[in-house]
Amino acid sequence: MSDLAAALRRMLPDPPTTNYGVRRLKTDIRALLAPSPLIFDIGSKEARGAYLPGGPPPGARIVCVDIDARPGVDLVADAHDLHMVETGTVDLVMLLNVLEHVRDPQRVLAECERILKPGGIVWVDVPFMFPFHADPDDFWRFSDRGLEIACGRFEKIECTFLRGPASCMAELIVQFVAVLFSFNRRRLHSAAEYAARWLFSWIKYLDWFIANYESARVIHATTTFIGRKRAAAA
Repeated sequence: MSDLAAALRRMLPDPPTTNYGVRRLKTDIRALLAPSPLIFDIGSKEARGAYLPGGPPPGARIVCVDIDARPGVDLVADAHDLHMVETGTVDLVMLLNVLEHVRDPQRVLAECERILKPGGIVWVDVPFMFPFHADPDDFWRFSDRGLEIACGRFEKIECTFLRGPASCMAELIVQFVAVLFSFNRRRLHSAAEYAARWLFSWIKYLDWFIANYESARVIHATTTFIGRKRAAAA
């Protein structure tokens, strides 16, 4: 029966996403980097810097770091301990949807600071109001103001929230409906979630009107921090 269910699922079209990216970063991260930068994409699996707006700059050297060995991963390592990476050698560290999954965010951020060159850039993206998602586990949430404090070891360039309240609510409604109609069964949960994405993902488009309201901060879904490693004290 499970094989039949899996086969049927593969035949169905993918449901729409609840994410609607109305808000944009003001900072051009690529413009902050030296020519042919060394970029560490941590927790990226095989993403290879693909989430960098405009893509990796010409000549960039991308190192994909992940705790699990898999195709496309260049360095298998725990972000809490990057002892194999020389201090002060990296131009950009990307931590996208990673800090919520680590046991000690401050230790991870300290390692990122260590491997960055003076003036090197860190880009952190984390959820605030977003469903539990184990990869392999899920521990933390950060508001935009909380993330700024967490990243206080870096000089702030920009700290903001990107995924707005309508997109946030669309995802929460989808997950609520999936739980409500699961009757505590995994397959029913998956089926209800699939249907709910078709029924409720349209809500995200309300962000076209409200995502840039100041009050949108109250239920934003994702938070982003861009910072620079401070120069060593003389």
